[in-house]
Amino acid sequence: MTKYPFTTRLLHALSALFVLTLFFSGWYMVELDYGSPWYQTLPEWHIVIGMVLILVWSVMLFRLFFIRKAVFPDSIKRSERILASLVKLLFYVLVSTLLITGYLITTASGQSTELFGWLKIPAVSRFSASQIDTMGWLHQYASYVLMVLVIIHVLGALKHHFIDRDETLKRMT
Repeated sequence: MTKYPFTTRLLHALSALFVLTLFFSGWYMVELDYGSPWYQTLPEWHIVIGMVLILVWSVMLFRLFFIRKAVFPDSIKRSERILASLVKLLFYVLVSTLLITGYLITTASGQSTELFGWLKIPAVSRFSASQIDTMGWLHQYASYVLMVLVIIHVLGALKHHFIDRDETLKRMT
């Protein structure tokens, strides 16, 4: 069995951890009221984790375009290869969309955003209320679609492990 390189496995694990953390923190924080102790803190943490994910994702995109890609084992059917490639492409598109819209929403005032009193995130432009609403809508629904893909991805890995009894899941652990 040929395992994926350590860096691939690490980036995969970090991405999964950050994406799930961001989804559930985002889902939770939109329901917070002003009296909640998390009202100020959770959005800042959400943004910081998103910024760290931008760094991780940048490395992943660099590797996607400039490093030799892993090949599918011969045991994987052509239809599964196509489906896996499509899901991977959608992961890249959706996570990139979420990172870009999250950044633009965070800096939509046109001024840099300060987090925890010391971390400044520069703004690229000022956006209107309707533009912010559109970005918020896109950010929200892209995250829901991403979670559906995460479930499909996990189910596919479990199928390979328990039904096909192949090495697909073991290559990532």
